[in-house]
Amino acid sequence: MNPNRNPDLSEAEIEEYLGSLGATNFIWLDGVPGADITDFHIDGFAKFYDKSTIITFSENDLAEWGLSAKDIKTLLNAKNASGEAYKYVYLPLSKHNVTLENGEALGEKGSYVNFYIGNKVVLVPNYNDPHDTIANDIIQKLYPERKVVGIDVRELYKDGGMIHCVTQQQPAI
Repeated sequence: MNPNRNPDLSEAEIEEYLGSLGATNFIWLDGVPGADITDFHIDGFAKFYDKSTIITFSENDLAEWGLSAKDIKTLLNAKNASGEAYKYVYLPLSKHNVTLENGEALGEKGSYVNFYIGNKVVLVPNYNDPHDTIANDIIQKLYPERKVVGIDVRELYKDGGMIHCVTQQQPAI
């Protein structure tokens, strides 16, 4: 339980509330306590593509990203609301640790999972890295009706943000 997120509610109470809004299945990850204000932003390493597919990293990349072995197992063995195992689309991490345009090294790789889906475009975090093209191509195949646009997020990333973090989209109900 995370004391800085819904501290007065248990997982069961959160599930009951979200269930009243129509959610029927829950995947609980522990995160990394103290890593940031959310104890490890999930939007940096996992995203639902559809009801049967999750976009994430490979098991090795999840470990390198800092996810615990327990959370990796939970994520990669999750079942959807129909009780079926999810399919996975794996995006790479950036090939190299992120370096700002001024040459400052940030000491960690970048994630491409934190992309934003607009009406006609998909804005994908890019890092001036060889894996930018690979990630953009994978995402373009997922959303062929939208134009994938790589956005250099290195300056955002140095402060812990990416594209999804600075948008205010609302899910359709």
